[in-house]
Amino acid sequence: MKDNRIILPFLNSRAALFSVFFCFCLLIVGCGRKESNDAEGFSVYCLDANDTKIASEKYTPKGKDTDSLILELVERMGKEPRDISLKQAIPDNVKLDEYSFNEQGDLSLYWSASYGNFTGVSEILRRAAIVKTLCQIPEIKNIQFYVAGQPLTDSNMNAIGFMMADTFIDNTGETAYMQTALLGMYFSDRQGTGLVKVPVEITYDATIPMEQLAMEQLMKGPDSIEGSDKKELLKTVPEGTKINKISVKENTCYLDLSSEFMEKRSDISDEVAIYSVVNTLVELPAVNKVQFSIDGKQVLLFDDRVSFGEPFECNLDLVEN
Repeated sequence: MKDNRIILPFLNSRAALFSVFFCFCLLIVGCGRKESNDAEGFSVYCLDANDTKIASEKYTPKGKDTDSLILELVERMGKEPRDISLKQAIPDNVKLDEYSFNEQGDLSLYWSASYGNFTGVSEILRRAAIVKTLCQIPEIKNIQFYVAGQPLTDSNMNAIGFMMADTFIDNTGETAYMQTALLGMYFSDRQGTGLVKVPVEITYDATIPMEQLAMEQLMKGPDSIEGSDKKELLKTVPEGTKINKISVKENTCYLDLSSEFMEKRSDISDEVAIYSVVNTLVELPAVNKVQFSIDGKQVLLFDDRVSFGEPFECNLDLVEN
């Protein structure tokens, strides 16, 4: 299997990228790659201003062979779109260090470490834009990403592997990327004094952040989980509780809930109510601690007796074996 790796050591500026591009144009006869006959009318994908969906603009490339098209389209995705309501898929600080392409149509893109700064919806939409743009090159069938030399992984630390254009499903202007994940949910035991871990496998739209997905599943309670022993488990999050905001920064999940969360169920302990949420979120690879807030404000005490102002770490002492 022929696999040509192209190293791009000078892709630290757009000017350098053009230099490499023209070098490939000069070397095209020696490369022996098959020229693309249908190189006009590419859709170059970009993001909307709020990182909620992708859009595209038509672009006619100058290059004709596969190598030239890869470089030129990556270059184009790193420029501001003509429509001022859109933004580029590849930010200025993200560089393509090298790529490899084989005769089976497998393209591997090696991004600089700065690509790893993007997570959740923002990363998925950028990846969708890049894959959908480059998969229009006739010889390219599958694309995989590397970041700082390592395979790109999902929120469960599984390598994402090769993707195709139809990996990302367009639905009313938004891009959905379906994945399967195994989540660990912590519900109360029947006595309300301990936690029971319940594994839950779900198929979901990966444009939803994993921490939000886990919290929403926990809020539904054990009755929503097929195969769980519902008679032995209690829901821990009070009815009516809403997620105002949830995000992860430096391995801490910042969770802002509505005031209903403070109206704890009378049949479970304070510790069970708190650590049901904490343990569930800390199951995620990117989360080590959970910092609560209520309606945007820091609350010092939970149920007027449990310290609630500092970040919580996982508590396995409450978990039944």
